[in-house]
Amino acid sequence: MQTGPLGNVLTQPLSVSVVDAAGNPVKAAVVVFRVTAGTSDGAAVLDSLSVTDATGTAQAELRLGTRSGAVTVLAFAPGAEDRAVTMRATAMGGPTISGVLPVNVGPGDTLAIAGDALGGVGATVEFGTTRARPVSGSNGELRVVVPDCLPAGSLSLRVLSGSAWTAPATLSYSSRRRPLTLRPLEAVTITATELASCAELTTSGSEAYLLIPQFAAYAESPVSTVVRISGGGTSAATVFGGAMSPAGMRGGPDAQWAIDRTLREQEQRLAPLARGGQAYRPPMLALTVGSLRTFRVITSQAADQFTNATGQLRYLGEHLGIYVDTSTASAYTDTEIERLGHLFDAELYHTVVEAFGPESDIDQNGKVLVFLTPRVNALVASLDCGARGFVTGFFYGRDLLPSLTNSNAGEIFYALVPDPTGRFSCSHSSYDTQRLVSSTFVHEMQHMISYFHHVVARGGDAEQHWVNEGLSHIAEELASKLFEARYPPPLNRTSSTQLFPDSAAPFITQQLMNAYVYLNSTPSHSVTTFDGTGSMEERGAAWMFLRWLGDQKGEAIYRRLVQTSLTGVANIEARSGEPFGQLFGDFALALWTDSIPGVARSQVAPRYRFLSRNLRQLMARQALISGWPDEWPVKPVNVPFGGYAEGSLIQGTMVYTSFGPFPAGTSAAVLGFGKSAGGAFGKAEGAQVGVLRVK
Repeated sequence: MQTGPLGNVLTQPLSVSVVDAAGNPVKAAVVVFRVTAGTSDGAAVLDSLSVTDATGTAQAELRLGTRSGAVTVLAFAPGAEDRAVTMRATAMGGPTISGVLPVNVGPGDTLAIAGDALGGVGATVEFGTTRARPVSGSNGELRVVVPDCLPAGSLSLRVLSGSAWTAPATLSYSSRRRPLTLRPLEAVTITATELASCAELTTSGSEAYLLIPQFAAYAESPVSTVVRISGGGTSAATVFGGAMSPAGMRGGPDAQWAIDRTLREQEQRLAPLARGGQAYRPPMLALTVGSLRTFRVITSQAADQFTNATGQLRYLGEHLGIYVDTSTASAYTDTEIERLGHLFDAELYHTVVEAFGPESDIDQNGKVLVFLTPRVNALVASLDCGARGFVTGFFYGRDLLPSLTNSNAGEIFYALVPDPTGRFSCSHSSYDTQRLVSSTFVHEMQHMISYFHHVVARGGDAEQHWVNEGLSHIAEELASKLFEARYPPPLNRTSSTQLFPDSAAPFITQQLMNAYVYLNSTPSHSVTTFDGTGSMEERGAAWMFLRWLGDQKGEAIYRRLVQTSLTGVANIEARSGEPFGQLFGDFALALWTDSIPGVARSQVAPRYRFLSRNLRQLMARQALISGWPDEWPVKPVNVPFGGYAEGSLIQGTMVYTSFGPFPAGTSAAVLGFGKSAGGAFGKAEGAQVGVLRVK
C-alpha cells in the first residue's frame, strides 16, 4: 500500500499483471481501473483504462483526494469485475489554504495566503488560469503579487506545492489599467478582451517590445480573420502575412502526406465500428521463415481499391517479421533484409514503444509485420514522381478491425521496395530505400499505437490530425536522438561540421526543414488547424509545439497523450494540467526567446526555451545547408507608435511584431488587439497577445 499527500499523484503507478492459463504474460490486454472508495473526496485514476505491455503489466496513475483517508481501487478485465484485483492507498495531509488577505484584490496588490505545507517560494500560485510565483513565503504563508489583466469578478485561487494542489479558495478581482512593468526578457500573455483595459506600456525612451498576437485555438477547417494590433493609435499601418517558403525550397513529400491524411480520415470514419466489437479469435498460424502469406493491399491513393499480394517471410525477430512480395523476391539480398530487420527490431521498435506505449496484438502472434511490396511503389505513377513525390510506406487502422472487409487482422506496416530501373514507378536504389523506410517506419508505428489506444482499446475517436502527425514527427526525432546519444561529435559524421551523425539524418532532416519554413511564415500556417494533408509548415509547427511541450513536461507526456480517449486541445490540457491558451502563449514566446544571440541561455526563463535543442543554431545550420539567406527566418513586422499592423490570422497561428523604442517625449502607449472590421472576438477564438520586453 502506498501513501501520499492530499491531491497528489502517487509516486509509483498502480500496477497489475495479466497472465494466461499457463502463466505466460498477456500483451495488449485491456484493464479497467476503478476507484471504489475515496471518490467523494476527489480521488481518481487519471485514465480508467490501461493496456498491458510485453511483460503483461498494466499501470494507472492515481490522484488522491482532498481529505485524509483510505482509497480503494479495483483492477479488472472488461466485463470481469467479479475477478478484480484490489489495491489500496492512503491520502495524508497535503497543502491546504486556511485563509487569504485581502479577498478583494486588483493588479499589483500583494496577497497573503495562509495555510499548511504550502511549499514556500518554490510553490506556484494559480489565479484562474494564470500562474505566478511567490515573492516570499514559507510552508505556513505565501506572499504573491496579483497578476495584471485577469478577468474581473469572482476568481479561483489555488496553490501547487510539489505535485499537489490545494483545494481552491475564492477572490474578487477588480481590473484596472496600470503600467506593465516588465524587466528585459520578461514576458506576459494577455487575452484580447483584457488587453486595452488593463495595461499600458510606459517608457523612458529606450524600451523595446515584441508583441505576438495569436489565436490559441483549433478548428476542423481554417477560418481567416483580418486582425489589427495597435500601439496607441490608428494613424499609420504596416501589413503582415503572406510569407512564402524560402526560394528554392522543394515541396514536401506530397504523395506520402496525402495518403497519410487519407488513411487518417478513413480511420476517423471507421472508429465507431470498433465500439462494441467482438473479440477476434485469430487462426493459429505459426510464423516461420520462408512461409507465405497473402495480404490485401490498397492500390489507390483514395484507399478504396485493394488487391491480393503474396509475401514470403524473410526475417523473424523478437518483435517483428518482414515479408517481401514474391514478385520482387530479389529486390533485397538476405544480408540487406537482415540488416533492415535488426534496425527495426532491436533499435526503432523499442524507441517508439518506450515513447508511446505498446502496440496491439490483434492476431496474437506477438509481432509487428512489415510487408515490402511494389504495390506501394505503384501508388504514384512514374510520370507524377517529379511533381508529387512518392509513397514510402503506411499503416492503415482497418487492419486492427478484423470484422471489416479487406482487413488483414494484424499490426502491419507496408513499405516500398528498391526499384533501380523504375519498373514500378520512380527509381529507388536499395540504399536509399532502406533510409527512407526507416524513418517512415517509426512515423507509422506511432499512428499504429495511437489508433489502438484511442479507438480499439478505449472505443474513442482517432486523435486529431495535428496532434497525431505531430507525435509521429516526434517519433522520428526520438529515433534521431537515439543515434545522437550513441554518436557524440565527431563520431559517425562524414563532415566535421555536421551537427548530427550520419545515422540520425534520415530521422531529423525533414523535421528541421519543416521547422524552418514554418518559422518563415507563422501568420500563414497553423499549429493546430491543418489545411488538407498538412503542409511542411504545419507539420513543422506541430512538431515544434510538441517538442517544446515535451521539454517542459518531460517526454513521458507523449505516452500520456497517446494512451487516452481524449483528443486534440482537450487531450493537451488534461495531460499537461494547463489551459491551452497558456501553453500556446508561452510556446509562441519560446520560439523567439530560445537561444537569443548574445544572451546566455540561463538568462531566459526555462519556460521560454527548448530545453533539449538550441533552436537558432539548428535553423542557422539548416539555412546554410539549403542555401537560404536568413540564419533566422522570423522577421518581426513593425508596429508604428500611434499606428497599427494588420493582416489575416487563422486558428493556431501567430505573428511577431516589434514595438519601440518610442519617440522622444512619449510616456506611455495603450495596446489593442481586435478585428479590423470591428466587433469582439469570441471566446473560442483564443485571441491573445504575448508581450516580451526585449530591452
